Amino acid sequence: MGLFDTVLKDTESLFLDTLPLDIDFIPPILEGRENEQQYIATCIQPLFQKRNGKNLFITGAPGIGKTVATRYVLNELHKKTDDIHTLYINCWKKDTPHKVALEICDQIDFKFVQQRDTNELFKEIARILNKKSAVIVLDEADKITDEQLFYHLLEEINRKTIILITNNDQWLSTLDARIRSRLMSETLIFKPYTFEETKNILKKRVEFAFPPGVLDQRAFAIIVERAFEAKDIRAGLYLLKEAGEIAEQSAQRKISMNHAAKAIAKLKEFKLKSTTTLDEHEQQILDIIKQNNGLTTKDLYAVYQKKGGEQSYSNFHKKIKSLESGRFITLEEQNEGATRATLVKYGMKTLQDFT
Repeated sequence: MGLFDTVLKDTESLFLDTLPLDIDFIPPILEGRENEQQYIATCIQPLFQKRNGKNLFITGAPGIGKTVATRYVLNELHKKTDDIHTLYINCWKKDTPHKVALEICDQIDFKFVQQRDTNELFKEIARILNKKSAVIVLDEADKITDEQLFYHLLEEINRKTIILITNNDQWLSTLDARIRSRLMSETLIFKPYTFEETKNILKKRVEFAFPPGVLDQRAFAIIVERAFEAKDIRAGLYLLKEAGEIAEQSAQRKISMNHAAKAIAKLKEFKLKSTTTLDEHEQQILDIIKQNNGLTTKDLYAVYQKKGGEQSYSNFHKKIKSLESGRFITLEEQNEGATRATLVKYGMKTLQDFT
């Protein structure tokens, strides 16, 4: 073996794919939450018989799979039928009835929203949703600032299941008694993952994210321990990604205990890089990039305009750069004849060829 055989070339990466280490990633198989997923599905089941579903209040500590499990069920439902609308709204930013209405309009592709008040928007939403059934998920529901939203959803949407997700297990009791009475919601409490569940979940993510043998088993073991101690899978994802990036910055072909230790030392600085931290324009642009991965910035801007985007190209480009700095996307310069174009790809730059 040569002296530099263990050193990465500048075109190589330790990652097969960084997306499985993203907070918002939904794995093809979700382990450890089978019972909870089945419970959610049971609440939705009556909609298949064109009856009202059961409303559901989901609570539990952060980072234990509430959102991922719910979105997994929504994905399965979307694959199963076109007769049930599936709507997911994170209320961290969409915290008023009007903002929620605009988000629903966007998801159901209703474009005539200009100069319409909240009541008008919900009438249009009801007109569209009531042709079928609907599952409406309000994540971080405790961020909602006006309870009038619940009256719109409860009174104007006919066949539905409303799912409310929050870390605050007391939040439901703070709602107006009339709303609680109308909701008549079931309660689903997510308990923290066991050590073995934590290990198995992170092991699967490692298989998606890294080539075999890249991650030292002792490094993996200590990352699992720290994630279990934190009772937060997201901490484990952060450590895996951070350790990989530290090793990559050192041009190493393996992630060692030393890299894991350096990542753990930074755990106190851990801040979730979730799409919930994006503003509305950034989220819209990121969604377009996910659906049109690999287009140039100019082509993406054309798609953005067709979807009703009103930002100038200059501001659009600033949002693109912001998404890059947040490590949500990768920008790649490419020659097109005498000109240069910038390709926009969802996720961080990766390379699968490790030969």
